[in-house]
Amino acid sequence: MSCRWLRSSLCVAVLALACVAHAEKRGEDTLIGWSESYTPGAGVRGKVRVLSWEPRIFELEDVLTAEECDHLIRAATPRLTRSGVVEVKEHGVDAVTDVRTSYGMFFDRFEDPVVREVEERLSRHVMLPSGHGEGIQVLRYENGQEYKPHFDYFFHEGGVDNGGNRLATVLMYLADVEEGGETVFPHVPAPAGQTREAGFTECAMRGLAYRPKKGSAVVFWSLRPDGTLDKGSVHGSCPVVRGTKWAATKWYHVAHFAMGGEQAHVVHHKVFVPPPPPAPLGCKDANKACADWAAGGECESNPGFMVGQPGQAGQCLLSCNRCDLMPKSTLARKGGSAA
Repeated sequence: MSCRWLRSSLCVAVLALACVAHAEKRGEDTLIGWSESYTPGAGVRGKVRVLSWEPRIFELEDVLTAEECDHLIRAATPRLTRSGVVEVKEHGVDAVTDVRTSYGMFFDRFEDPVVREVEERLSRHVMLPSGHGEGIQVLRYENGQEYKPHFDYFFHEGGVDNGGNRLATVLMYLADVEEGGETVFPHVPAPAGQTREAGFTECAMRGLAYRPKKGSAVVFWSLRPDGTLDKGSVHGSCPVVRGTKWAATKWYHVAHFAMGGEQAHVVHHKVFVPPPPPAPLGCKDANKACADWAAGGECESNPGFMVGQPGQAGQCLLSCNRCDLMPKSTLARKGGSAA
């Protein structure tokens, strides 16, 4: 009897260990978001590692081969010109300023077989169609050159006229840099291991920083899931101290980005607003115009009339979302509570 019980217990223990091992493998290797890293399926280069969840920033380790990096540099070098920035006051026209001191160029979409392969691979990683992306931009930063902190999001009028605003950015690193040239996110705290002793420059210590690593990339999102700007996505390229920084940028829009004579389409920004929670029983407006007044900002500018105060409710508790100021007698009659 005791031997049968022992065999049953061992069987249960083995099954439990197998389930735990399967769950760990499932979380680590197949379901991104269960852990801090993710290895894609066969045929897709690049291991994904989470750098930040808020804002969303990820590393694509070894997403490009050394040969692909070298090809992009060779093809881009004869076409480099001084980089510009989008000037809001100039209605989105590129301007050359000290904010950005690199040299760069753009490839056409799918310009050659290598560019096509890279674009299609990135598209699989970010799970956005290749057609949502601008052409790959290659950038060269020499000693002292930088790109000061900025958003990739367009603020200027007309910024959504071709495929809507920028949704996500992939920053690829085509060469190692001896010192400097980090990509820094100043609104994200630097992790514990990011120190001057570890080789990071003073510029990089302003926030979460990523040192250029040939073949790897950083992905971040300029828009939050509700469609609003993620203010944590502000980022910059620290000055190069020694060596040359070669990088490539791929911007993705919320819809198809027209290139090569395609018809551009305006995509207007619509922010998701969740429905308000159901109002407590008995909470209502005393005037039919309350909703219009609240939409016009009267809840904040005229709180005495609209909201009132404890013990003396205003006229528009429901529209101002201040049902907590309902008289206790009303709550008692309706069977509610003032918790």
